[in-house]
Amino acid sequence: MTFGKNLGTVALALGVVVATAPGASAGGGSKFCPAAVSCQLEVDGFPGGTLSVDADAVNGPDKLILLRVQTKTGQRCVTEFWVNEPPRSWVCHNIPPGKIRVTTTEAYVNSYDYSVGARWR
Repeated sequence: MTFGKNLGTVALALGVVVATAPGASAGGGSKFCPAAVSCQLEVDGFPGGTLSVDADAVNGPDKLILLRVQTKTGQRCVTEFWVNEPPRSWVCHNIPPGKIRVTTTEAYVNSYDYSVGARWR
């Protein structure tokens, strides 16, 4: 699975930006949930604005997965992707500052190996 490798490349690129632009900051987090029926990542300190979300689900039947981004004011960004397709990324705009929760679920309660991530600059 190349999800971690791609996220590491992004983190490295963001590190270069932070090193060359004083006052800039980057943040986010990622989580791997093996053999799970859902996966939830919570990240504090989001400054508000644009959020990039990454997800992957493998090792299970080809079903549709629901990905939700939630904040204290409710559900803000929703999309779907298929199990066993290549890792995907989305951009969510106008997200309020604070704690971010990224959740993946599948309606038929099958277990998958999930990887989810959220990042910002």
